[in-house]
Amino acid sequence: MRFAEIRTLLGECLRHQPGRTWLLLVLTPLGAITPALTALGLQWIVDGALTGSRPLIVGGAICAATAGAFVLAGGRVIQVQAGLVGSEVGTVLDKRIMRWCATLPTTAHLEDSESLRRIEQIRGLGPRTVTTGLAGLSVVQSGLWLVITTILLARVHPVLLALPLFAVPSILLTRTTSRRTEAARAETAERNRAEQHLFAMVTEANSAKELRLGTSGAHAAAIARRLREERTAILWRATLATAGLTLLGSLVFVAAFIGALFLTVRLALSGAVSPGALLLVATLGGQIRGQLDLLTHALTHAGRGLTMAGHYLWLRDLHRAGTSGTLSPPDRLRDGITLSGVDFSYGGPPVLRGIDLRLPAGATVALVGDHGSGKTTLVKLLCGFHRPTGGTVTVDGTPLTELDPAAWRDRVTSAFQDFSRFPFLAREAVGVGDLPRMHDIARAAGKGGAAGVFARLPEGEETRLGKALGDGVELSGGQWQKVALSRAFMRSAPLLAVLDEPTAALDAAGEYEVYQRYAEAAQEWQHATGGITLLVSHRFATIRMADLIVVLDGGRVVECGTHAELIGLAGRYARLYDLQAAAYR
Repeated sequence: MRFAEIRTLLGECLRHQPGRTWLLLVLTPLGAITPALTALGLQWIVDGALTGSRPLIVGGAICAATAGAFVLAGGRVIQVQAGLVGSEVGTVLDKRIMRWCATLPTTAHLEDSESLRRIEQIRGLGPRTVTTGLAGLSVVQSGLWLVITTILLARVHPVLLALPLFAVPSILLTRTTSRRTEAARAETAERNRAEQHLFAMVTEANSAKELRLGTSGAHAAAIARRLREERTAILWRATLATAGLTLLGSLVFVAAFIGALFLTVRLALSGAVSPGALLLVATLGGQIRGQLDLLTHALTHAGRGLTMAGHYLWLRDLHRAGTSGTLSPPDRLRDGITLSGVDFSYGGPPVLRGIDLRLPAGATVALVGDHGSGKTTLVKLLCGFHRPTGGTVTVDGTPLTELDPAAWRDRVTSAFQDFSRFPFLAREAVGVGDLPRMHDIARAAGKGGAAGVFARLPEGEETRLGKALGDGVELSGGQWQKVALSRAFMRSAPLLAVLDEPTAALDAAGEYEVYQRYAEAAQEWQHATGGITLLVSHRFATIRMADLIVVLDGGRVVECGTHAELIGLAGRYARLYDLQAAAYR
């Protein structure tokens, strides 16, 4: 039993919708009595009519009428209330899931296919998770009904006690088919995500250009079609297996039901039971089949809901585990950031190996290396997006893992090559770089170049950017990059500023202007907070200005020093520098 999932779902329902949840907890078990009342009422009516007993007829009519009224009214109330609870509580869960995904301190889950699969399965499914989880009440209802039915059948003949037991194979097979269906859904989640990504590539302007020029749109469509066919085949096989096992379980029960009817007919003909007992067995037997279908449906949906609730709890635990640090970062760096014996792996071969490095407070540090040398991974560790698999990262002697992740992120600013293109108002696209100061963007927009971009927009900084949220204005690559650079300038006193190829989309003049401003900002950060500026670039004209240059190769630090020192070594850095310099001669 998944007690944690059941306790979580029920607890959330009672916390956010207590009245409706208690109503469901009361009415749903009462629904177990109504089928038995119907069968018992019909027996009394028949026996009363045959014996001329007025009380039996009246009592039977009252039982049948009460049961019918509850089925008509109570069933509808349960359905409506369950829907309302599912909608209200599910919306709360959806908001919480979104917040957890957005505030997880690391991004490791976004680079793990299993984690992405679990997130995909619960994304936007809060109401369905609660509604299907509430199907567990229907399981309880059907279980109670089976107990009541067994008692009534035993009154006719003890052998009939075994009739509900013939429903057990069907129930067990249903649990098997439920697990198989969930496994099929899990197996197809990655294919579904890949197909959605291909669809987005075909329908987004940036990727659509390359697809058309390369005449590869048909190829992308073919891949999407193959993924869809594979997904359909997996789900179809699971559906066929489910249907076959369900039919097998049903046949077992049908055979037992026919035997029960023959036995009751013989008892009625011999006078051992009343004719009404035959109607009771026939009615209850028919209801067993219907209740069995309801139980099967409820078990399937409850299992699916509890599976999604399990993913919800996994995300909750992941979020809690990621926020274990409680210390505040220093107001000012005095020593700097130190990496001691740092290793890191994404689950395969090591990407970083034995990194021993000190980034002095107030320094401008450049990372140099070929693609795949570990530069981006090292940046992720320093920002707190990942945690080392070995070794430690300390900030002024305090392990980074002991710092409050949100507080550390508040003291880090960044401009990445793969910057985000937020479909917000222009001022918001800059302001999200520092939410508490979101409406004070003038300084940042001026330093990063976004002010010049906004001046050319039809509604200035009130213009919506991009097409994702409506009819906004699409910017050029260079304009988007200026917006991203301005976002990085929003924080005026960072302890760490990361510039990862921040000018790749700018022309030479724009690049020079931006680096001049970053040099000025680095001086300001150095004096204000002892902040470290970390540059990742392939342009050596930019790198040579750094106080410290770190050369990475194969996940290791192979050289470290100033530009002059590394040129004097005549090692890897000097060779790379000479190669690039020769290209400009």
